[in-house]
Amino acid sequence: MKTPILLGFMLTSILSAAAEKDWTAWQWEAPLEVPQTGMIRLDLPPPVLDASLPDLRDLRVLSPTGAETPYRVDLPLHRAATSHDAAGFNVILEGNSTVIEVSPETSNPIEAVQLISPAREFLKSVSIEGRKAAGAWQPLATNQVIFRQASGVERLRLPLPAGAWESLRFSVNDDRSQPVPFTGVKLLAAAERPTTIELRAALGAREDAASETRLTLDLGARNLNLAEIRFEIPDAVFSRNCRLEFSSILPGAESRVEALSDGTIYRVLGEGDVKAEEVVIPVHRRVPARYLVATFRNGDSPPLTITGAGLRCYPTVLALHAAQPGTYRLLTGNRTAGMPDYDVNSTRGSLIPASGLHVSPGPLTTKRDFQTPQVLPGVDSPGTSIDLADWSRRRTVDFASTGAIQIELDPWALAGCRLDLGDLRLIQNGRQIPYLVKPDRLMRELTPALTLMPDDPKHPTVSHWELELPVDGLPVLELTASSPAPLFARRFEASIDRKDELGNAWTETIGTANWSKSAGLDSRLTLKLGGQRLPPKIRLQTDHGDNPAILLASPRLRFAAPVMVAKLTSDAPLFLVYGNPKAAPPQYDLQLVRKELMAAEPQTASLREEELLDPDKRAKLTVDSGSPWLWVALGGVVIALLVVVARLLPRQSDAQAAAP
Repeated sequence: MKTPILLGFMLTSILSAAAEKDWTAWQWEAPLEVPQTGMIRLDLPPPVLDASLPDLRDLRVLSPTGAETPYRVDLPLHRAATSHDAAGFNVILEGNSTVIEVSPETSNPIEAVQLISPAREFLKSVSIEGRKAAGAWQPLATNQVIFRQASGVERLRLPLPAGAWESLRFSVNDDRSQPVPFTGVKLLAAAERPTTIELRAALGAREDAASETRLTLDLGARNLNLAEIRFEIPDAVFSRNCRLEFSSILPGAESRVEALSDGTIYRVLGEGDVKAEEVVIPVHRRVPARYLVATFRNGDSPPLTITGAGLRCYPTVLALHAAQPGTYRLLTGNRTAGMPDYDVNSTRGSLIPASGLHVSPGPLTTKRDFQTPQVLPGVDSPGTSIDLADWSRRRTVDFASTGAIQIELDPWALAGCRLDLGDLRLIQNGRQIPYLVKPDRLMRELTPALTLMPDDPKHPTVSHWELELPVDGLPVLELTASSPAPLFARRFEASIDRKDELGNAWTETIGTANWSKSAGLDSRLTLKLGGQRLPPKIRLQTDHGDNPAILLASPRLRFAAPVMVAKLTSDAPLFLVYGNPKAAPPQYDLQLVRKELMAAEPQTASLREEELLDPDKRAKLTVDSGSPWLWVALGGVVIALLVVVARLLPRQSDAQAAAP
């Protein structure tokens, strides 16, 4: 049965060896010692997974002669246990116990049971017995804790030693509380579990807010096939909901956040101080990011003490057929690589046999012949020429060399361009350079100057602060601040001054938020501002009522920073221009190769200080309450009105002629 498969592998290997390829675009390699011919399998170690693309399309295996060797990657996945309702459900009250008896009516092994109850809140202990055929009852579990809290946290699923039983009996202890109703039992059949490996996660930044704790976890590598995360918590009794999220951008440069998993962790005490706990959050998914954020909902309880986190991962298995013994090379780290198309895809079941020789790759090192691959070699023509007469701002772009570059828009660029970014242009040699904007915007922070304003005698219980920004017109998403005060509850209001073209001024409220702090939690004020443009000065106020005033500290303004990506073929001076409210958004054919450009590793370019284009021309066109053009216009209106009135008045000769 295996002979045709092996012959197919050998034929594919020979054909692959016939075509020489350039491997300089692969950055990393690891040696693979193969002592004999035949089926070979290896578990890809975390460093290899971390250096590879999320879909692992850049993995390659070279034989001792340098020939590309076909392989197959298998990602073992968890298969959830199947469940069904137990038959013969019968409930009776015996003394201080509620006894439930059911018939599984299946010969398949059962690994767990789940009791079903409509009760909203309870804490009980239960003992479980099993019986085969007409035999005696055998104890399977004793004093297992079951509970449900009003918040929805519950434990009604109980593990069992895997086995087939004719009858199961549950004795629920009612000594300390009234009996609760049970309406059914679900049986969970034993499922096949893939082998796993144990790893550790490093604990990163932690933020304890009023009602939740956010903890960053460093998994140590990207692309892990994560089964579950186990938290190490020494607290005696607790119950929390935990949500896991990740982002493709490293901490400090957040972007769109994606939900990974959620669950409930707890530790409770039952009858006789028997503990029941669950400190594991199941994932059963490949995680493309290295960093996770775990959010624990504390409610009114103090934050948990978390001392560590363990990972259980499914191995990522690579299998191949070795046509000869020797040192093979495992290559990875090429962002421009395409997905290999090997004939082995149809032989997946035969490539991962338990009988295959298991080998481990050596350490991952940089290839000596590595060369950064050229980005989009067929795309090298600039866009059309452009008349910049209507653009008002320009920035010189500094870049190290030609190729792919990325430009992060700073606060001054964001304040000067349109909100839809439709007036952004890259100019080189008088022509447009096509660009794309990355879909994920970076989250950045700006620190404004904070000043406590003098008290208003008319409102002595109100505190006022002024925040001064270094830029006018920045679109801000939210304002945050902290306070050293240990205990308070306040409502904060942020406002700004607006002015129209004629100089009419008014005050506009841009956001309000309730902020409370208790139990020593280091919570922060968070005011949502919705991305609106802000002037250089913002006012913040709160009414203390009959309480002492509080201090504010560490104000932060969060804004989204888009990133432009382009390809340069010339080292001529490059400029970013913006500030044209009438410009139509650009349309570049570069969109057709968006995926390839985004996969490149661009160099980071920087922006110099902003220049105003033809500032004298704009000054002449500016109209406000102090503009001489306004007074000239008003004078002209007055003269025109006087002329009209003069014409309407009767002439002196006409008046004399009309006299008797």
